[in-house]
Amino acid sequence: MFEHLRERRYQEGQRDRDAGSLPKRQDSTYLEGYLKGRPGGLDEIVQYFSTVEAFLKWRNQHSDSAFFPK
Repeated sequence: MFEHLRERRYQEGQRDRDAGSLPKRQDSTYLEGYLKGRPGGLDEIVQYFSTVEAFLKWRNQHSDSAFFPK
């Protein structure tokens, strides 16, 4: 029974995300569904570098790529 409720909350989070709504709950299962599949953005990249300076150095070396437009 609890698995069914968990799945409903997860799907509700996905529906709100797909609709472009802000999160409506603070439930961890809901938020997991809401955040799953979203692009990570800069935070996803920066976490792999020890410092912001190391990230900026890497970014400047790869600034000619389409990922980081000038």
